[in-house]
Amino acid sequence: MATELIPSLKSVVWERDGSQLRLMYDIRDQFVIADPDGQLETLLVHLREGRLTVAELSEALSVGERSVSPHEVREAITVLDAHGLVESVASESEDASDRERYHSNLAFFESFASLERGRADFQQALRESHVLVLGTGGLNSNTIPHLCGLGVGRLTLLDKDVVELRNFARQYLYRYSDIGLPKVDVAADWVRAFDPSIKVETISTELSGAADIGDVLDAVGPDVVMSGVDSPSEIDDWVNAACVSRSVPYVRGGMFVTTGLVWSVDPGASACRECLTSSPDELDAEERTADALFRTGERTNRGIGPVAGLLGSLCAFEVLRYLTRFEAPAYAGRPNVIDFAHGCAVREFEWKRNPACTVCAPTARPAKRGR
Repeated sequence: MATELIPSLKSVVWERDGSQLRLMYDIRDQFVIADPDGQLETLLVHLREGRLTVAELSEALSVGERSVSPHEVREAITVLDAHGLVESVASESEDASDRERYHSNLAFFESFASLERGRADFQQALRESHVLVLGTGGLNSNTIPHLCGLGVGRLTLLDKDVVELRNFARQYLYRYSDIGLPKVDVAADWVRAFDPSIKVETISTELSGAADIGDVLDAVGPDVVMSGVDSPSEIDDWVNAACVSRSVPYVRGGMFVTTGLVWSVDPGASACRECLTSSPDELDAEERTADALFRTGERTNRGIGPVAGLLGSLCAFEVLRYLTRFEAPAYAGRPNVIDFAHGCAVREFEWKRNPACTVCAPTARPAKRGR
């Protein structure tokens, strides 16, 4: 039996201006609505309490000779919902400790909640989700804590390296006493200590091709892949091929000297990495020559702590978009570029889908939409 809707007003403030009400939730937006008889303001007061069904609101608003039908109440609430001012009340069966644990998350999701999908629904989506984290080094030692804080219910961590002294400039999951230990085990222990409710598994292996990554995907079945492995140089092509062929979204962050990038692939909805390399119009001859020359140089990791922290945060935000769809993925086929040599200036560019792409063309499907 479906639970009857109980609408609730978000953290809205308002003031009366003669026969009108001025409402505001976000400082960027305000709404002026006519309310000559004060009925709307009375409705707002009841909605702020968040205890009454539509039928009960109708009864509460029907005072004296004034009768307010459930239909009228629904119409008013629909208008408020269209402006993002109301949401459905969370189930009273929700655990109090969970409400405390995810207090800030729930407050964030309030901004994107609606009558159709309450803030608790976003959090539940995270608790039921599974992220495969490729690499627990510089980038993902920053994304892992964010994913844990968000309440992702299951993590599978993959890495083959051990903790080294040089890691300490940017990898804060590890301590001096961990030097020489497998990173993936130390990272998993950190997750368990941070939140024992998160299920965490480890894979210690070296990836040697798309088939290896495909085998891991088939074995663990993640909802999203967070990729932070930098070598060998073909690794991004392997991840792209394995994820796209299985319709698993993946997020990637990285750095080239003074340029940071965060991008993702939403299989069948966005361009994939192969679209960029296989489309002759994406890079002109000079750019291709420069790219080829750059790749002949020695790779040096310049990712200091603030760089890894910034890129890791942006990546975690993109993973959050995929897991909850509170909004559409921001970097799917649209890399976010950060210039660390010029005040962290940000720009975006678009990868155009290649209809003849050998990797993603066979998987084409309609793009998923955000809220």
